[in-house]
Amino acid sequence: MNFDSVVGQREVVDSLENAIRNDKVAHAYIFTGPKGIGKRMVAEAFAGILLCGERSGGRACGRCVCCQMVENGSNPDFIVIEAEGNSIGIEEIRKIQSEIIVKPLYSGKKIYLIADADKMTVQAQNCLLKTLEEPPPYAVLILTTSNYNAILETIRSRTLKYGFKKNTQDEIQGILERKLGTHLENINFIRAYSDGVPGVALELAGSEEFAALREKTVELVFKLAKSKLVDIFTIYDFFEANKNNIDILLDIMLLVYRDLLIAKKSRNGNVLINSDKKDIILRNAENFPLDKLVANIEEVETARRNIKQNANYQLAVEVMLMKLQEE
Repeated sequence: MNFDSVVGQREVVDSLENAIRNDKVAHAYIFTGPKGIGKRMVAEAFAGILLCGERSGGRACGRCVCCQMVENGSNPDFIVIEAEGNSIGIEEIRKIQSEIIVKPLYSGKKIYLIADADKMTVQAQNCLLKTLEEPPPYAVLILTTSNYNAILETIRSRTLKYGFKKNTQDEIQGILERKLGTHLENINFIRAYSDGVPGVALELAGSEEFAALREKTVELVFKLAKSKLVDIFTIYDFFEANKNNIDILLDIMLLVYRDLLIAKKSRNGNVLINSDKKDIILRNAENFPLDKLVANIEEVETARRNIKQNANYQLAVEVMLMKLQEE
């Protein structure tokens, strides 16, 4: 595997390729960025190139025994550590310590990938520190994390950090089209909602549950504007049933109000995020005063903050719905 399938992240990829070509590979790295941004893909490609016995110009040959074993997941010189539950404990790190002193079997390097390294307990991180202080010359450790600050400063100071940037919307669209075809329904909404994270875009594009949630949420946004106070409690039932997806519901609502705001100001359906809902948005835009749309966006964000601060869920949602309903 090489970096050919990596979209974007040119600074990261170019730096890693230069390190390989110039034989200046560090003993430990942290790849940090949002979940789904491609950290593990880059880590696995980097490991594959380092393990290749016949690499040339910073690229793996793809043909040697080492490359073939990496491809089918059987190379003993590439070890992946993952959380089996909610955390990576000290025993998993002690296992690294006991095994890392054994020289690689097939390659010049022995590589450990600790996925979601922020899940390591404090004890596990302190244990890993001993390995980082005196690593064998052939060892390379790669830690991936979506929460860089959860990694102890003592570990951060002994690793080389690579920050992964969000992809552009054009890059996201290209990824979706290559994976799922060019006639993907709701592609404009998905690429905007994914916020530059390919993993999120691909997950949403293949999720019937998300599509159903979106349809119902959009329907409720317009229903609220015409409903009576007594209807609030029926509408709340939907939010109660989807309590675990409240962030998604609130995000969808915000994007609808955003589009209504844009439509009211410009009447331009081409700049709507919910472009597949253009007709209903343009048709209803005149029913919402500008100050009401701005207020609705603030109310949704207020509800999100209250829920994150452990306010009573039912109260936070019902108050939001009442505020959204008000003339």
